[in-house]
Amino acid sequence: MPIIGLPLSSVTIATLTDDVIAKTENRESDRLRVETWVRDALIEIAANPGYRNEFDELEVNGPLYSLTSGQQEYNADLFINTDDVNLNFLDFMIWMDPPTNINRRKLTQKHYQHIDMWRPVGSTPVDWYRFENTIGFNPVPNASFQVQARYYRLHPIDDSCLSATPILLPRDWWEIIVMAAVERGYMELLEFEKANQVHVLLYGDPGNPTKPGLVASRLKRREKEDWRASRGLKPIKRPYTHAR
Repeated sequence: MPIIGLPLSSVTIATLTDDVIAKTENRESDRLRVETWVRDALIEIAANPGYRNEFDELEVNGPLYSLTSGQQEYNADLFINTDDVNLNFLDFMIWMDPPTNINRRKLTQKHYQHIDMWRPVGSTPVDWYRFENTIGFNPVPNASFQVQARYYRLHPIDDSCLSATPILLPRDWWEIIVMAAVERGYMELLEFEKANQVHVLLYGDPGNPTKPGLVASRLKRREKEDWRASRGLKPIKRPYTHAR
């Protein structure tokens, strides 16, 4: 395993491969297959909708894009950085004062069926919507407003040099990536009992709720940060009772 303090940029699929080999009975001859196990485990974990709040490393800003006056809809790829695979848009920001572009606000996401209920008018957009691979804005822009998307991308993988692919997920998830790769390995080797034992280690034993598994202990990253937020006092109401 990587040593503590190793820069994240230096942690690659190859860094974790040795540990996976050691946990699958030192199958050194299967190194290339082990790298694919790590790759697939990494993609599975990073793309899981239930874990997305844990990986702000995969939240990125798209390029700045200037809308065309009078054009309502645009290809979604225009708002994505080159070579990225977008899993979902998080929001869109718009600068309301072209060409100065100082004042910025968030656009509200709406369903395209809601937008279709109204006659298009030209003004400053306040909403955005998606249909297929198209992003639309409402009202229709009446100037070259500049917009920028925030989105959640698929973890980048360099298949041409798989072993050198940097791992962007935080250190406390490396063990989970390793064990998920080990589970895939045992499944491929048809050693299902060992694969099941690893699965229980990762996700817990359904028959024993007190042991939720490694993944459960890593979740709630944003909730753990939220304790710093100020909170209002909530009065406790009790029913009135007559004194005896």
